[in-house]
Amino acid sequence: MKILPEKVHVYPSSSLTGTIQPPSSKYHTLRYILAAFLAHGTSTVYYPAESDDTDVLLRACMLLGSHIQNEIHEDGRRVISIHGVGGNLKTSADTTIDVGNAGAVLRLLLGICALSSETIIFTTPYPESLGRRPNADLLQALEQLGAIVESRTNEGTLPIRIRGGQLQGGEVRISGKRSSQYISSLLILAPLLKEGLDIEIVDELTSASFLDLTIEVLEMAGITVITIDPYKRYIVPGMQQYQPRNYIVPGDYPSAAALIASVAIAKGKIAISNLQQDDSNGEAILKVFSEMGVRITRSEDTIIATSDGNLWGVSIDGNKTIDSVPVIAAAACYAHGPSRIYNVANLHLKESDRINDLARELNKAGCHVLPSEEAIEIYPIGPNGIDGGVELDAHADHRLIEAFTALGLATKRSITISNAIHIAKSYPQFFDDLNMLGARIEWII
Repeated sequence: MKILPEKVHVYPSSSLTGTIQPPSSKYHTLRYILAAFLAHGTSTVYYPAESDDTDVLLRACMLLGSHIQNEIHEDGRRVISIHGVGGNLKTSADTTIDVGNAGAVLRLLLGICALSSETIIFTTPYPESLGRRPNADLLQALEQLGAIVESRTNEGTLPIRIRGGQLQGGEVRISGKRSSQYISSLLILAPLLKEGLDIEIVDELTSASFLDLTIEVLEMAGITVITIDPYKRYIVPGMQQYQPRNYIVPGDYPSAAALIASVAIAKGKIAISNLQQDDSNGEAILKVFSEMGVRITRSEDTIIATSDGNLWGVSIDGNKTIDSVPVIAAAACYAHGPSRIYNVANLHLKESDRINDLARELNKAGCHVLPSEEAIEIYPIGPNGIDGGVELDAHADHRLIEAFTALGLATKRSITISNAIHIAKSYPQFFDDLNMLGARIEWII
């Protein structure tokens, strides 16, 4: 893993130009690894995301009995061979899994670990970040199936102890309001249960595109998922087996969004490669930036983003681009007109409070941002521009780091970002890539 600094200095930049391949998709990587881990036989994951989340999940899979081999492909990229456990976890008493700051890894593993006849303990060294995020809805659903669960609080916060043994499938009801990861966790578990699962989502589902991705990966692995009512009810027959497969990880759209926000702010023209077409989350991101005034064109899996004029305010349902809301908000700070990003209440429960923490730091730099329970409003700052000249706290959140970096490319004075080391969670090469495009970002050692 690349060694990164605690702080970076971001200087105003006049224009960005060049071609960049963004990191591989974290969302695909995690699901491919889990499908491979649960299969009988050996699967290969080509070009996984080089991120903290990936490493956390691979360590957990090895603790649970998988044998994993890393190789470097002839093009210099990583390839992972995963010898699956076939759904039979190999655990000892009080196996402890440190999930770092990886919320998705925690949630996706909780369902699988309910299969264990031995207690598995989940911990984190980030009590103020992942340690405060709730998991109660998922834990209660697993208890419905017969798992024995203990948590530090009624909200289901870490540390968590879980033991399953003889789980019973059947009907399970769960809320999807806080996270689609809860439902993804149950879907991944379901085919390994004798009775399977009939999953009913009792309210609205947030971040639905990630649930679509989970189902897509399950079907790639040979698992049947029956959609009774999209985003409301799914049936997964039991006694199925994950099949070994070869998986190729595509590029990551939220990382690409950080690059598009950067060129939107600094102006210029950049090409971003390896972004697969017909990705619902990706198409929603591109649509937002197009509405803001960035010209987006596509040639197969490469998109070209050009920004040479004014940016315009937007009113958008942020639930469709949930992980890209911070960088969209940063670009909106430079828009000639107000913006409103709504339906994003679950952003309070990410690595940071991505509504209040984001607004506080952007305002510190000279922006005009109003947070609320389920929305963020951004207002024009006038002809004098955004002053900058401050140190912004990224609150151990990679998405805030991306947003503040993009913001600093056009402030009147440079900005400093603390806790910048956490960019490693999803995009360790972010600062290097921006510098290649013409930005000036210096590490503070």
